[in-house]
Amino acid sequence: MRSLLSIISLGAAALLCTAAAPAVELAEQEMLDAFDAALTAIAVAASGLALFGLVWAGFLLMADGAEGRSARGRAAVFLTVAGPALALSAKGLAMLISSGVIPIPAPLI
Repeated sequence: MRSLLSIISLGAAALLCTAAAPAVELAEQEMLDAFDAALTAIAVAASGLALFGLVWAGFLLMADGAEGRSARGRAAVFLTVAGPALALSAKGLAMLISSGVIPIPAPLI
């Protein structure tokens, strides 16, 4: 009796999952839109912070002087360029996924 109830419930769950397939696609699109909005905000914030980072790196380069000990300044410039590049590449990857260039694998049920 217990196994019969389990078989019936598993069949009903499979039927409900099959019937809810369009809702899953809608939820998937809503999730992609939410990620896109978050990554847009991160890209805008990274662009603003990059301006501040370049000014700070300029101060570090000027403070080190002409002696050639500008390791901190060069590191600040590299990190200032790498930060927005990382944020924009994440935004680009999200755009590739949402446009369908990179397919989203179907979940195994």
